[in-house]
Amino acid sequence: MTQSSDTSPRPCPECGAPPVAGLNCGEQLGAVLAWEWQDPELSAQHFLTVASYNLQHPAQFTAAAYAGLRAAFIDHLDNGLPVAEIRRRISHVAEGSQRVLQPEAERRFVLRPWPQTIADVYLPDQPEGAAGRVRAWAASIRAEFATESNP
Repeated sequence: MTQSSDTSPRPCPECGAPPVAGLNCGEQLGAVLAWEWQDPELSAQHFLTVASYNLQHPAQFTAAAYAGLRAAFIDHLDNGLPVAEIRRRISHVAEGSQRVLQPEAERRFVLRPWPQTIADVYLPDQPEGAAGRVRAWAASIRAEFATESNP
């Protein structure tokens, strides 16, 4: 049996984001976060950028951590909960022995098709307008949650 030497990026097994310019979804996130340094409007959307990405990659989180992030994300979008208040509320999660991340051996990737992913935000060499793309991405995730039986 011959092993394939194809190491080209493939769609994400969790969010389904396609590779863009040879970057997988995590690398695309890193590129968008790097753009924040030059774009105050995008930097102001940091919570939505990171939360949107993490909500589309639940395997890495404990059920409680994911539920807390989801609730904070919804409260932020629906009711304008300030990011500073979100940080205050969840600061206890990072203290002590409480786990946020699943052990790697226990992570189970389940593909969930999303209407938008980080690949809709990361447009190579096009940081202009990324803040608006982040807001649209977050809104699409919120809309998906609204269609579920227990939002």
